Amino acid sequence: MDLCKNCGYPVEDMYCSHCGQKVMVERITFSYLWSESFHFFTHIEHGFLYTSLKMLSSPGKTVTAFIDGKRKNYQSPVSYFLIWTTIFIVFLYWIESTFGENTIIDYKDYWGPSGATKLAISHLSLVLTIIIPFQALYLFILVTKKKYNYFETLIAAIFLVGTVILLQFAFAVGALIFNILTGIPVDLRISDILKLGYFIWFFADFVKFFPVRARFLRFGLFIILAGATFTIWRIYGVPELVRLFLEK
Repeated sequence: MDLCKNCGYPVEDMYCSHCGQKVMVERITFSYLWSESFHFFTHIEHGFLYTSLKMLSSPGKTVTAFIDGKRKNYQSPVSYFLIWTTIFIVFLYWIESTFGENTIIDYKDYWGPSGATKLAISHLSLVLTIIIPFQALYLFILVTKKKYNYFETLIAAIFLVGTVILLQFAFAVGALIFNILTGIPVDLRISDILKLGYFIWFFADFVKFFPVRARFLRFGLFIILAGATFTIWRIYGVPELVRLFLEK
């Protein structure tokens, strides 16, 4: 009887009944690395692109389907958020290293003065992660509390902010094209229009799946609370965080 190379459990089949690993494991060669890399990227491409398109076209249906258990075809929310954040940061780094700072996108101290903006963008995943629990709290109180718990609602907020980063990436691509054609940098604050527009679309599509009253009032409160939280964090929170921890 063979023993599993992973956990040492006796096995009588092609897979270990204890940990699920294959009994016959192949040697690590170039072929192995290539096939694993190919599988990784094609798997991400299917779920990641599908989730991205669905979050743009029908965010309410997508998020509720994932929370309710239909998860096979979707990218997980945390990896969805991190992948788009990474793509956006790498693209911004390439723009700045190729064309120079504030040449394509004029940041105008968007995240605060004294280098706070540069540091915020280079640590964007952390900067945005801090506000996600607040957005989830607003959704929970105003919309989901009769159907979902707070942590299920947090999934919706992660998907929401991840898609906002997708739109930020699209904005950066558009800014690059505009600059190539005109030589004029694009003010980063213009991207706030995309953020606001998507927040409106997300809430309008999401709330349809919940039996709540006074939807327009709840919609207005969510936009005010979410927008105010992001603005306060951007103007006051991030610069103070930089001052306290990164400028010593």
